[in-house]
Amino acid sequence: MVPKQPEDLTREWFSEHLTEGVFAGADFASVEIQAVGSDVGFLGDICRVIPSYTEANGPWPKSLIAKFPTVRQANLETGRHLLAYEREALFYRHAANGCPADPPQHYFSIESDTPGDYLILIEDLEGGRFVKQVDGLAFEDAIEAMAALARMHAHYWQSADIKNKPWLYDFSQWSQIYPASIESGWPLFERDFGYLILDHLKPVFPPGNAAAAQLFNYLSTARPVTLIHGDARMENLCFDPVSGKARYYDWQLVSSGPAAYDVMYFIASGLEPEQILARGDELIQHYHKALLASGVTDYGLTDLKQDMELTTCLLFGFTSMVGNIMADPGEAERTVVEATFPRYQAMMELFNVVDIVPELHRRLG
Repeated sequence: MVPKQPEDLTREWFSEHLTEGVFAGADFASVEIQAVGSDVGFLGDICRVIPSYTEANGPWPKSLIAKFPTVRQANLETGRHLLAYEREALFYRHAANGCPADPPQHYFSIESDTPGDYLILIEDLEGGRFVKQVDGLAFEDAIEAMAALARMHAHYWQSADIKNKPWLYDFSQWSQIYPASIESGWPLFERDFGYLILDHLKPVFPPGNAAAAQLFNYLSTARPVTLIHGDARMENLCFDPVSGKARYYDWQLVSSGPAAYDVMYFIASGLEPEQILARGDELIQHYHKALLASGVTDYGLTDLKQDMELTTCLLFGFTSMVGNIMADPGEAERTVVEATFPRYQAMMELFNVVDIVPELHRRLG
């Protein structure tokens, strides 16, 4: 039986399934399940598992995190549509242990085509320092987060390890996913959050939405590719309490694609609007220096900025996805969007999308 909810993670289930790797030789005496903060997420729900062992001082993990599909039906459908559950389980199984972005250690995973048959068991990062998205990120933390992305991007840069691998989805697959999400989500975003859209940006949303599929295909085929997190934002990372290094988790949108997308989305979701406009370019330069230091020699700062111009235009389509996920918002959802959407618009202004969008078809050929 595949566990569908935390209560299904019993001592008997652990004893049957966790017999290898870090759990080799473990004899489970009991299993305690704890909620983790607001344990209902947008696409995945988590709990903390605290096992006890008959050998109390053994070398096995003292706690771990279990992640299930979300219990919110609308968000569950979105997660399945995005292939989010398969993406994450496959990433943890094939690439997490050894990835330079230092994700949680992978212990166990299940994925299948049957709704609800998804589970990952991973390292508990409880000791890390976490930052809430609504609070924004200190610039020094942003530099460290950029450095972690640069190390990962450089490690997989144009590598056979991420090209044509059956376990890793390609960035171009979003070209098949976004149009339907935009069609349903853009009217919802306009209805629920249209009051946040700056007047001078309103005219470029429809053509920006329309260009999404072409952008994904171009960035997948005409630009350098690497392993990208796909959802690189402050609430998907923490900082090691000893080294201070960033550790990324929540790999539900991982793919092979352009490094510039991770860089763009991290800045657009993490820094406050005034920081983006005043210091966004500085942070991009920090990332690029870290990329060069990690071994990439054929990708100039101009190349990065030009790719970021294009990936910034994907924020139009992402806004539509927000419309689907956050439809009929409560106070919590409205708080998140009101905190983050102005950052997206600041990123659009940093790269002057008002002038770029009308030129997209020419630039993309």
